[in-house]
Amino acid sequence: MNPGRDDLRLLLARLPSVHALQRQSGILALRGRFEDGRIDTAIRRVLRDARDRIRFRPQEAEASRADRLTPRNLAERVAALLEDEVRSRNGDLINASGILFHPRTWGQYAGTAARRASKLALSHAPGEDDGRTARLLCESTGAEDALVARSVSAAFLLAVRSLAQGAEVVLSRGQSGLIDAPYDERPVNPVAVCRLAGARVVETGATNKTRLSDYHAAVGDRTALIVTARPSTYALRGFTEETGQEEIVRAGAESGTTVLHLAGDTTLRPVPTATYPSASSSASSIAEAVRCGTPLIVAAGGGLIGGPPCGLLIGSRPFIARIRRHAQWPAAQAARHVRAGLDARLAELADSPSDLESHPASHMLAASRGEVGDRARQLLELLPEEVRRRAACSVIERQAHLTTYRLPGGGMPSFALSVRPAGMRAEDLARRWLKGTPALLVDCCQDLIRIDLRGVEKRLVPDLARIVRSGLRIPGSGL
Repeated sequence: MNPGRDDLRLLLARLPSVHALQRQSGILALRGRFEDGRIDTAIRRVLRDARDRIRFRPQEAEASRADRLTPRNLAERVAALLEDEVRSRNGDLINASGILFHPRTWGQYAGTAARRASKLALSHAPGEDDGRTARLLCESTGAEDALVARSVSAAFLLAVRSLAQGAEVVLSRGQSGLIDAPYDERPVNPVAVCRLAGARVVETGATNKTRLSDYHAAVGDRTALIVTARPSTYALRGFTEETGQEEIVRAGAESGTTVLHLAGDTTLRPVPTATYPSASSSASSIAEAVRCGTPLIVAAGGGLIGGPPCGLLIGSRPFIARIRRHAQWPAAQAARHVRAGLDARLAELADSPSDLESHPASHMLAASRGEVGDRARQLLELLPEEVRRRAACSVIERQAHLTTYRLPGGGMPSFALSVRPAGMRAEDLARRWLKGTPALLVDCCQDLIRIDLRGVEKRLVPDLARIVRSGLRIPGSGL
């Protein structure tokens, strides 16, 4: 006999809260090995799985209520989940380069959400888009509709081809540079993509200043799109001026011109307490662009969102419908396993108060300056005194960045272990570490190696110390 609706509600009500599980002795014992954010993420995943079991397999949940859904058992499952992650990632690359989205870390962060998608989700994900991903994206951003394309370039190309082929596209000169798309083959060149789509680019304003009047002057009878972009491979500093997104959207509505925003690498929702300055700006989130009334937004599904590499098209229903009806949409649509991986990531975001808290790289994005400093000092203390002296090891303060472009003003406070290898070239040692198991990626500059600790999880510091100690071993000393 199937449990009734009241019985299911009773089962759901008996599940402990996140705070109740945090106080379990089994969870408290994990605090020394894992960072608090990763433990809390595992707790939410276990509770979400328990709720899904109650909703979709009520008979099993009813039969196992006495022993499988108790706080103690759930705490044991949290510990098992974290241990499984440790075992499955022992061979992963340790990113101590100070660059979060380093090209060599593609599989570590970009594939995490896809790996978490269960085999059942992958096998039952429809060949055609059934709208589930769109619903999850709309719930997070407040948009009306959404599509998932193979890449940011494919999403932008199809959007321009659907809305502005044979017409003009207005673009600020200060925003015509390359747009970074994490883990895509290459950055997006908005000017080149517009030309490939069959649109004529009309640049407006000056390189360092683009006023609202410049947009009004550039819009004509043949204008179909105004493209705005958030620079991610360069930064304008000094005597600069930019027009707000809300003003541009209003100007587009007055002239009957659609505004397309290239959001690049950003979060779905505002993250006011993020360490990274650009992520903490609410104006950079997709939800804020939707709130400004932007009809169409193109963003990266990987990177700060934490899903597999793909391009997101988010905006008003009529424009999304035009793109969906385009003959080339089936070829531009993301593959089934990509959508399943993105679904898994969006489900995590729905249960998380912050987009960065449950991010695969939360240990780098959400860690405070003090936490990173503690990791660096712990690494130094784990090295023998003779090794520290011979290699001139010291803890230094520096800046970590999201990408290899190292934008000025876009860094995160970090600490690194500075190493000057004795009797060998720094480049040779860094190359040897990168070929090891697990591989270690460091920042090498002339005769110095900087091992940045912002990208290294707390639990991996002892492993990191073993790798460093082995690489700096002094012949004949036993060290």
